[in-house]
Order: sequence, then structure tokens, then C-alpha cells
Amino acid sequence: MWRLYRLFVGLITCHPVSKVGGYLVTFGTISGIIYTVGTLLYHVESPYIGIIFVAVVPPSFLGGLLLIPVGIYLKFKKQQRENPSLAGKPLGKILKSLSGEEDVRNRIIIFILFTVVNVALIIVIFIGSLEFMDSAAFCGRLCHSVMAPEYAAYQRSPHARVSCVACHIGPGASWFVRSKISGLRQVYAVMAKTYSRPIPTPIEHLRPARDTCEKCHWPEKFHSDKLRIITHYADDRENTKIYTAILLKVGGPEAEGDRGGGIHWHVSSGNRVTYLSEMGERMDIPWVRLERDGQEPVEYSFTGSALSDAEIAAAPKRTMDCVDCHNRPTHIYSTPDRELETMFRRWPELLSVPYLKRAANEILSRQFDEEAIERGEVGEALAAWYDKHSEENPDPALLKQAAEQVQEIYRQNIWPEMGITWETYPNHIGHTVSPGCLRCHGNNHVTAEGAPVNSDCRLCHTILALEEENPPLFEYMVHKEQ
Repeated sequence: MWRLYRLFVGLITCHPVSKVGGYLVTFGTISGIIYTVGTLLYHVESPYIGIIFVAVVPPSFLGGLLLIPVGIYLKFKKQQRENPSLAGKPLGKILKSLSGEEDVRNRIIIFILFTVVNVALIIVIFIGSLEFMDSAAFCGRLCHSVMAPEYAAYQRSPHARVSCVACHIGPGASWFVRSKISGLRQVYAVMAKTYSRPIPTPIEHLRPARDTCEKCHWPEKFHSDKLRIITHYADDRENTKIYTAILLKVGGPEAEGDRGGGIHWHVSSGNRVTYLSEMGERMDIPWVRLERDGQEPVEYSFTGSALSDAEIAAAPKRTMDCVDCHNRPTHIYSTPDRELETMFRRWPELLSVPYLKRAANEILSRQFDEEAIERGEVGEALAAWYDKHSEENPDPALLKQAAEQVQEIYRQNIWPEMGITWETYPNHIGHTVSPGCLRCHGNNHVTAEGAPVNSDCRLCHTILALEEENPPLFEYMVHKEQ
């Protein structure tokens, strides 16, 4: 056994270059084993360890494998210059001369065995690298401040347990390769600090929703009507609870046993909505084309648009799908009102803090820099508000809890270093915090004959109560239950 070891070591260490290669292969092998044991047995999940594994270990391992034959070749050339007759000798004689050992057969067997082991390790490393690059930690935590806002929003979104690549890449090799090529450009932008602040929504690079979103949320799944009761809180002293009740018509014409229409009519089978947007954020829509099976296409133009027919024909078009309305399905930046409403629902005891809704809204509308946020000045500002209004005399423990929650709301939604404020990323669902539906259904798009896009609110919902403290609907619901 010792002789076999000497044979192998003699060949690896015949030249300084091959020695370096041997050291690198050893480093890569040991590091790969440690990482594999740590992740499989001890569940170590650190993006920093992962990036070292991805960026350092495979190049070291593969580079070492390349350096070993280079060193052997250099040793051969050196001996050939000293002994020109060496070139005409059999391979066994040459290897014997390079290593100084006589047992060539065993040396070759050992080389083959180590090659097999190395190939197996490369496969393990490659698979581990791909798995790590597909993880949320790699996508969200690796670039520190650049992706910190998106990662924070992702962690508290409805898709927090869905991997980033499921939506941003999806299945298939072509989109995987495309994403990694794009990733190289993004890595350079981070290193050179040339990235945009805020990061623009990459809507032009997104994969079609039918390849990603519709793997779980296909249009035929949504039908019938859905009652939604929204709880609001007034900015009076009691933070009075009020309700809005809406009957949402979510179904489409393909829904079996259901009437045609509804919100998901836009992406239903048999309908095709094509449009163009000049500014790239899909906020302005100067032209829309509707195609329905068995009917002539209908085109609508925005009344204030100056685009000619030739410009419209030459402009790139987009077919409407899920993300045209659900444009923030995961990275959701809320509004102060909605964040405070969520806070009251989670901690109803805070409703007893006088004027908390009004005071918190005032604080959240202010501008604080990164250092001020880290120092907790947002929460301190809320406490200072009540110092100025000492007549309200809130419970100290509840005020402290409220200050902590307002501080956290600000920290999760406002990122001064990245230029992110409350209005940076509008959400197009509905039309309460952004134009949303009104981008097309705002009585501003008409056909050549002057017929407008249907803007009847009842197409999508029926309002049963609108910011009412005691909606009659509730009495009806209790009566029906009895």
C-alpha cells in the first residue's frame, strides 16, 4: 500500500505545477466533503459558506485537475531536452522515468481510480452548486443591500415558501441558461456599484405567466363569486373599526356552470387582450386590442394619445396575462394605511391607544435615513408625538408596543439607500392605491366609432358596504345563521 502511495505521489509531485494542482484538488475535495456533511447532517445554511462553495471550491478542484497533467507535461519536456531519446520510448517507460518508480501498471490503476472518484466529486459539487444557486438565500441575501428590500418583502409574502427560481426562471434549460447569463451582468453591476436605485421591476425579462404562475394558479381554477370583507380603522380618537364588503366576481366564461364575465375574463380561453405601453412600466396604455373567438377584433385608443397608426403598428405589443394585474405577487410593498390595519388586526389591544392611527400615519409619512432607522428613531418619533399630546395619556406598555410595531413597519417598507419609498412600487390589483383597472377601464379608451371600454364597476364587483361601522350585511348574515 505504501508503494502504491509512493507511485501516485511521485507522479503528482514530479513538477512544481503538478504539485500546486495536487494541493488544489485536495483542497477542493476536503472542502466539498465538509460542506456536504455540514448541509446534509447539520443543516448549515449560510449564504457566505455557500458562495465560497460555489465560487471557490469548483474552480480550485477543476483547476487542480488541469494543472496536474500540465506539470507532468512540463516535466516530460524538461527530461526530453536532457535525454532526446525519451520521446521514442513507450508510454510506460516515459511514466516510469517521470515518477522514478517502476510499477507502472499499479500507477495507472491508481490514476484511473482517482479519476473516477474525481468525476464523482465533480458531479456532487456541480449539483450542490446548482441547488445553492436556486435557493432563496442565494438570491436574496448574497448581494446585501441591493436585494435586501426584495428579500424582506419576499419573506412576508404569500409566496414565502415558493423558491425564487420557480417564478423568475421556471422549468427548462433555456431559461436557466438565460438567467445565469443575466446574473453575470448583475454581479458586475453589484461589484462596480452601477446598479439602479431603486432596482427597476424587470417586467421585460419575465417569463410568460403561463409557464410559471399558471403551474399553480390556472385561470380555470377561479370561478364564481367571492365575498371579501375588508376591515378599516378611522383616524379618530377610538381608532374606530369600519368595514367595506365587496362581492368579487372572479369567474371567467370558461367556468363550468357559471355566467360569463368576471375579473379573470381577461385571461380566459377564447379571449385575447393585446396592448402597448410607451413608458415600459405598463402604467400608461395608449392602445388595446380585444380578440374573441368568432368575433371581429376590436381596437381601443387612449383619447389623449398622440400616437399615429403607423407608430402603433410598429410598437412592440404584449398579450395580457396574470402579472399585468398581479404585478406584485411576492415582493409586496404596502401602504401606511394597510400596514396599520394589519397591525390592529394582529394586536387589537393597540386600539385602546388614543389617536394611534392618526399619529402613526403622520410618523410613517416622514423621511428617515438609514442610520435613523437603525437607531430606532421612527418609534421614538411616535413616543414624542404623545409627549406633545400628553392629555391623551396612553398606557406606557401599549405605547411602547405600538412604537415597536410602527418602527418595524417603516423598516420593512422604506429603504432610503435603495431609493424605495411608499410610492416606488405600485400594486395594480384593484384601483385603490394605483390606477390598476382604470388604466383601461377609466372611460378614456374608445374605438374609432367612439365606443368606450366598458367601465361598469359591476363587471368585477358588487359593493355591499362601504366604510360602514355596522353594515346591514352583518345583521343579515347573523339572521341567516340563526
